[in-house]
Amino acid sequence: MTEYLQTLCDTLRAYGVDKPVTVVDLDRLEANCALAVSGADAGLDRRLVAKSLPCLPLLDHIRGRISTSGLMTFSEPMLLALLRAEPKTDHLIGKPLPVSSAARVLAACPEAAACVQWLIDTPGRLRDYLALAAAKQSALRLSLEVDIGLHRGGFLPEQVADIAQEIDAYPNARLSGMMGYEAHLAKLPGFLRKRAVRSSADAFRRAVSSLPRGGEGLCLNTGGSLTFQSYRANSGATEVAFGSVLVKPSDFDHPATQMFQPAAFIATPVLKAMPGNPLPGLDFLWRTRTDIAVFGGHFLAHPVFPKRFRYSTIFGRSSNQEVWTGPCPAMVTPGDIAILRPTQSEAVLNQLGTMLAVRGNQVVAEWECLPN
Repeated sequence: MTEYLQTLCDTLRAYGVDKPVTVVDLDRLEANCALAVSGADAGLDRRLVAKSLPCLPLLDHIRGRISTSGLMTFSEPMLLALLRAEPKTDHLIGKPLPVSSAARVLAACPEAAACVQWLIDTPGRLRDYLALAAAKQSALRLSLEVDIGLHRGGFLPEQVADIAQEIDAYPNARLSGMMGYEAHLAKLPGFLRKRAVRSSADAFRRAVSSLPRGGEGLCLNTGGSLTFQSYRANSGATEVAFGSVLVKPSDFDHPATQMFQPAAFIATPVLKAMPGNPLPGLDFLWRTRTDIAVFGGHFLAHPVFPKRFRYSTIFGRSSNQEVWTGPCPAMVTPGDIAILRPTQSEAVLNQLGTMLAVRGNQVVAEWECLPN
């Protein structure tokens, strides 16, 4: 890994990186795409999670290698940007948005009524969206969020039949599908996981069976980056979703993803290199450590290069010029590139505005990111 990161550092320095930037390694990304395709059941559709891959050229690159049913989208700004760029893409909203947000989207892009599945999690939100549908005289597509064990809100399986019937009776709305998210499963200890997996699968099947015609023709979404490999076409689901696993931030280091490679990094210039830097207020003490100050900081990421450097506990975290500390001597000079591995991809890969696509030892593209 050290040799790989040194090459990446040299590549970015030669390209002229002089401020923090997100980097994606296309070779690693493509290898991860191949693993995802081989791991997902061929009978299930695949939906990409846009918040975890928040860059349209990045999504396009992935869709060139993975056939998808659409995107899972989580915010009004990102949804609007994607609708304007590609009006016919199917969007499953990944969290319940306030109805005022949906109203703004529909005002700006009336075609959203045909290609967006709005997520409904409570009877109150259903009433709000039905009122919006009446006001717009648009047949809104509504998808039900169902609690299958995560307990982060949503309908219980026992409520699904009544809610589906209410939507079916309304002239300006139609049921488009159901989503049951189960991010807890991969993170439970083994003695709890087996029981939770059975319980979650049973809850999802009961919810599906309560849908009109057993959910036939609807979008039935479950699974995520840590669990998509577990589902088969006979599980009741019609599709799984994945996003972060394709770039593998550190929060997705897990036995289920051990074959996937980290493919996204944050790179930032070294501003200062200070070997033997004395402690503030204790100038008479000589330290056998090297401090470096990098451009920016307080990223949701961990230092991985230069080797054996970490955040300084003396200087603390900083968003301006964060100090890392490492061995002395250390072959680090101002202008070198420091590299961090993100802990997550959502709200991180697009926070710097620009993403550099790297292949081998060359930057091959500079991509604009989507808004959060």
